[in-house]
Amino acid sequence: MSVMPYEDPIDDNRRYWLEDDDGGGFFDGGDGDGDGDGGGFFDGGDDGQDDQQDDDQQDDDQQDDNQPDDDQQDGGGDDDGDGGDDGDGNNGGDDDDQQYYDDVNDSFSDPNDLVQLDDDTAPSAADFPNATDEDFQEDDGSWTESDYDASAKNLFGDHEFFGDTQQTQLTSQGYQEFTDPGFMRGLNQVVPGSADTLNLYERDGRLHAFGFIEAAALSLLMSRYTGVDFSNVDVSVPPKGDITPPQPLPPAFASVEPKDAVDLRKYATPVGDQGQTSRCSAFAWTHATELVTNMKTGTAPRLSPSFTMLEFQRMQGDAKDYPYAYSGGDGTTSGPDPGRVLTEQGTCRQELWPDTSEVPVTSERVLTQDASKHLLTATPLPISLDDARKVLSAGCPVHVSMNTGEAFSDVGRDGLFGAAEAPSGRHGRHAMLMVGYTGNFYIIKNSWGTDWGDNGYCYVPRKVLEASDPELIAVLVKKDEAQA
Repeated sequence: MSVMPYEDPIDDNRRYWLEDDDGGGFFDGGDGDGDGDGGGFFDGGDDGQDDQQDDDQQDDDQQDDNQPDDDQQDGGGDDDGDGGDDGDGNNGGDDDDQQYYDDVNDSFSDPNDLVQLDDDTAPSAADFPNATDEDFQEDDGSWTESDYDASAKNLFGDHEFFGDTQQTQLTSQGYQEFTDPGFMRGLNQVVPGSADTLNLYERDGRLHAFGFIEAAALSLLMSRYTGVDFSNVDVSVPPKGDITPPQPLPPAFASVEPKDAVDLRKYATPVGDQGQTSRCSAFAWTHATELVTNMKTGTAPRLSPSFTMLEFQRMQGDAKDYPYAYSGGDGTTSGPDPGRVLTEQGTCRQELWPDTSEVPVTSERVLTQDASKHLLTATPLPISLDDARKVLSAGCPVHVSMNTGEAFSDVGRDGLFGAAEAPSGRHGRHAMLMVGYTGNFYIIKNSWGTDWGDNGYCYVPRKVLEASDPELIAVLVKKDEAQA
């Protein structure tokens, strides 16, 4: 394949297998002589015995091209064959969950363990000269749409594109809005509700669609409307599992006073682009792993959401092959279990499995060994929205999944969501990474590329987030593990 940076001497049918003999290819530091011993960096100086065993088993292991090793399909090769999970996101049942939460409380019992933010990551109200004291008081449920509009102007009014919408952005790029009611009715007949989140524009004699929709619905529309360019449409996912009930914060957070504002973006890696796949949660968890690593060490490599997705699918019990992992399949289960997979197994570097490639560029043996060096060194915990500002004020990002709505399809270059619409969930859900807040607006890192929102970020009003049936999984970090 074109993504391969080297010639693999082994049969293409086995190119990506966990236990393959990849001939000492580039990424495992081999000598390239095809004998498989390599003495490479990743395989710890393999003496060839394992490779010989692989060759002996080749006839038994042959399956479809690009398919991972079958003994990994059960969730990571557990001895009991269940991968440590029953496939429903409960990771062994309520007793195991309670033990996990008890362990989290024990681990985070001392407030001195929590991260102390600096002035860059915790700006004060004085850093927002146009704001009032009221802008930094948490909405207790009494704020109106007008209150949010006024606060947005005070906090974000100096933004170059304040007040921008998708329409104004695209108009500046030479697009003209297409509003044929009959055509939009046709979209709704094929996929009910699609006209709510898809907007059509004309340019250069062609019709272009923008907005978002679930992957299966997008495929259907693309097959029916072959003359429309759907390449700019983003993807949401159907719900997968019940929303996990939030847990009380561990004792260490009892004394945390929420800051006026928190912004962890200086630790964030560049915004990713999931393309037209259902990998949103894999991107969010991978972004979290990168951010925490950068916070603790001062640097972080780009990691692979596709390998993350493969690990999630094995944990869920619905893994198939590499292209299916790249596609995101039916999405990721709810709860802290996906994050726990990364705390235990890690994920590999992006260069080994690029975001835009359906398959990795090396063997899975190399991917797995590399992943073990890039763990999420934090503790996932379901929390309530009322506790989000506390954990963010202690330097902890938050994985958030929420119902989508029309507001997602009209975010402009200022990144602001309007407070008028409660996301309905009619058009699926979406997962992102919360990295801070300013007043009652949460700073959220998306995975729809830098052309969306404010260079890939958005600012979601608490009122909107609260109405979206959100699930928040805090990524709890300890000070003694963080960079001094």
